[in-house]
Amino acid sequence: MNLILNLICRCSGFVLLVCLFSNTSVLSAEEYQLDDPATWADSLFWESLKPSGKITGWEFHDGEVSLVRPGGESILSKPVASDFELSFDWKIATKVNSGVKYRVRKHGAPYWNKAYQGAGYWGIEYQIYDEKPNTDALHATGAIYDLATAAPDKKVLPPGTWNTAKIVADGSTVKHFLNDSLVASITTEGPEWERTIALSKFAGFRNFGQSSTKSRIMLTDHGGKVSYRNFRFVTLPQKNQSSVQRAGPFLADGMRNSWADQNSIGIWTRTTRFPEMNSGGKKFQSISNKQVKVLEEAADPVQFLTAQLPVGASLDDMIGACPGAPGEVRLTYFPEKRLKSKKQTTQWRKTSAAEDFTAQWHLSDLAPGTRYVTVLEVRSPGGQETTAVLRGGFETAPAKKLRKSLSFCMTTCHDFIRTDNGLQGHKMYPSLEKINPSFLVHAGDIEYYDKPEPWALTVELMRFKWGRIFALPDNRAFYKGHTTYFLKDDHDTLKNDCWPGQKYGSVTFEEGVRLFNEEQFPSRTPRYQTVQWGKDLQVWFLEGRDFRSPNTMADGPEKTILGVEQKAWLFKTLDASTATFKLVFSPTPIVGPDRSGKKDNHANTIFAHEGEQLRQKFSSVDGVIVLCGDRHWQYASVDEETGLWEFGCGPGSEKHQLGWKKGDERPSHRFLRVAGGFLSGHLESKGQSSELTMHHRTVNGDVVSTFRFPVEKSP
Repeated sequence: MNLILNLICRCSGFVLLVCLFSNTSVLSAEEYQLDDPATWADSLFWESLKPSGKITGWEFHDGEVSLVRPGGESILSKPVASDFELSFDWKIATKVNSGVKYRVRKHGAPYWNKAYQGAGYWGIEYQIYDEKPNTDALHATGAIYDLATAAPDKKVLPPGTWNTAKIVADGSTVKHFLNDSLVASITTEGPEWERTIALSKFAGFRNFGQSSTKSRIMLTDHGGKVSYRNFRFVTLPQKNQSSVQRAGPFLADGMRNSWADQNSIGIWTRTTRFPEMNSGGKKFQSISNKQVKVLEEAADPVQFLTAQLPVGASLDDMIGACPGAPGEVRLTYFPEKRLKSKKQTTQWRKTSAAEDFTAQWHLSDLAPGTRYVTVLEVRSPGGQETTAVLRGGFETAPAKKLRKSLSFCMTTCHDFIRTDNGLQGHKMYPSLEKINPSFLVHAGDIEYYDKPEPWALTVELMRFKWGRIFALPDNRAFYKGHTTYFLKDDHDTLKNDCWPGQKYGSVTFEEGVRLFNEEQFPSRTPRYQTVQWGKDLQVWFLEGRDFRSPNTMADGPEKTILGVEQKAWLFKTLDASTATFKLVFSPTPIVGPDRSGKKDNHANTIFAHEGEQLRQKFSSVDGVIVLCGDRHWQYASVDEETGLWEFGCGPGSEKHQLGWKKGDERPSHRFLRVAGGFLSGHLESKGQSSELTMHHRTVNGDVVSTFRFPVEKSP
């Protein structure tokens, strides 16, 4: 056993430390007398944040701690309690930016510095600053830095003079005193705190500023000489910061966006009664396809619901239920690195049952190639206090003439009853987060009205399904922070292989279209779009339901999926494009091959005339590749007649692969995998050239295929 003898003699601020032992040791935090100023003036109580840990810019003498050689060297104390009163004196030279940070802990990279390596120490800060006349009150002396302003009438003695300060951190109550006067305070819990953090540089830090068993004190070096003395630390009884019960409304369905280009985007949200979906709810009654047909013939909306609910249960009692609630919402948005100069906040907007408590904003005049932050707030109708806050973001497309490397992903076909990660959501979403694509395309069949638990034979049940699937935690977490394009297909319009004029239960095709196009997703007219993501990549998003002819119509020049206007727009914009790669995102296959029994896409004989027209046109334009959803298997194929490439992204769930026999490879196939996953594309610009790499991936993100374009031709 090591023999350790620590003898500390302190006289007039002089510290003598004698250590007799076999291995070097210093005092633990518990052995220091934190209420003794001499402890804080002991160099062994501190360590440098530089990699070596050795302090070079600070000096410790005569009871003072002084930064004498500024150079970005902040110092960190031994661990101390997070609930305390700390008083001290401070003196600065001119042009100094310094401060005392507390409740300091390790956090990951801040949102505004993605290049930051590893974890760093961050905490609440008592700002000390040689102020200029126009200094922001959030950054003035005595302020709770970036979180709470300092009192404008505070009394600050000039540089070269000692000031006194006190910090009180008592559970969720934080106060700053300057020369015996309270100058700033804040409560570190509740919606207002969440809003404050969301609009600060500390956004994304888990439990930032919260009370815990241990944390540290930091003296910062942000430029200029500063001295401290007379530190006195009094530990306060620790208080548990338990979550306060809130009345709502909430934002359990998060936010999502669509239709992004260089300068605009649509943002969507929904106000909810509870902060999370009903994960412990009851199961729906099982009814057969035959019983569904009988209910449809009865055409009684009440029967559609009661036949599927347990006796005595309401829809809100069911598993996944995420009922809406009236509220008021507003949106704040700004470029990620320009919060102070470019922040914009909308007016409060009311939500109502008529629109399923949803709200939308169309943002314009945005900057191209820019990462934006979005912060949503919600409050009760007519209320004054925010009840919930959600922070997210999106990326605008880069300037059309800019050559830029980027990644994108594509998925299709997933629903609530076939999630592959239980009530957490779909496994692919954490995998997508790791890739961090510039945009994601969801190519339709996002949810299935015509599948059980429940069969959505009414608008009420359709809305129930939308509220449920986007309240899954992983799904919600991804969509709030990424640029997305949502296409619509048959199952999330009305029913399998549907077309205008049909009904499903009590819902008409036109009602199903309105629900998707105008209520449950960001709206846009028309429902098709092309966006150039820089000089080398242009993308097209097709609307495959609203304009189509009935499947039963005889094939020929008049039979269409895209409609006359959309097809004319598509051909015209393709001809005008100068992008190297032209990607056409389609809800349904255009090349295939597809099953012979299917009757609603261009890879089938039932739409053969328009399918041939599209394949001929696409193959005549350099750089066109088709990427499609709808199919429950992954594939890459080349049309034997035209040489047109098509990629099927496959279903977004491990529980949703079906419809094609494993190993049944046709001559057009270049890749076939009957399993869940998604598609990713990676554009790399090199000087005056660019390369596009396509990967099929598993739901866990593992690469299972690789294709590079331009395709290398055989000698």
